[in-house]
Amino acid sequence: MSLVVAGPGDTANPRAARAAVLDALLDLCPSTRRRISLEGPIEDFAWLAAAETLGWVRASPMAEPIDPSSALIAAGEIGPLPPADTTGDRARLVVRALGLGFGLAATMEGARLEDVLAGLRRRPIQLSDDELTNLGVVVVLEPDTARPGSPPRIAAAHYLRPLARDAHGHPQRLPPAVLATWDPAADRFEHFAWGIAAELAGRVGRRTGDFELEQERRAAVLTGLTAEDPAGPRVGDRTALRGFLDRQRVGGPTQSRLHRH
Repeated sequence: MSLVVAGPGDTANPRAARAAVLDALLDLCPSTRRRISLEGPIEDFAWLAAAETLGWVRASPMAEPIDPSSALIAAGEIGPLPPADTTGDRARLVVRALGLGFGLAATMEGARLEDVLAGLRRRPIQLSDDELTNLGVVVVLEPDTARPGSPPRIAAAHYLRPLARDAHGHPQRLPPAVLATWDPAADRFEHFAWGIAAELAGRVGRRTGDFELEQERRAAVLTGLTAEDPAGPRVGDRTALRGFLDRQRVGGPTQSRLHRH
């Protein structure tokens, strides 16, 4: 699943805040996932075998291609113009490559999901609405007004539902779904992913009931970590935390294209 962390640009060190949240969430990514760190304005996508078919003009020889299903593209900050790390044609190619099965880890300026999508539709990136359905999860940050001086916190998490086709091959475009929003009055998240549990289960090749049970189990694991169980890894030891999360991972079918049938 691709992940974009967005946030407003009028807070202190906005890019650093977005990057910190993205970095933390990537601890939940399996350690076996290969990360491809892009090189900004000099990136030539030598590792992407299908670059030309996605609209890229290659300036250097193609290297050994990378299996999309095992790779995560670390694109830094995406945006229409510098100082974003991945801009213009390169940003467009990255999002198009997600349709091949690559994952994405990136940040972007935007106070709402609508801001993120509008920025990717505009010149010079110019992505279509169908291409934007590849983005996966978009997490939006906002200032933590209840805790002055604190870094921004997650305000909402959205799931961009992938373009699907019916039995006759007609495209089925579904609107983004809200996974969760932060309720400052209650000081907790309101969760809404139950509304698309069947879709999410199909994406990872599980039955809905099995998916919900595994989601509850993983939530319990994370809750235990926040309580700093003496028998578990210390929250400040990221290497130990990653190892612990990998050991807690449960294998299962990964028919990632079930949602397209």
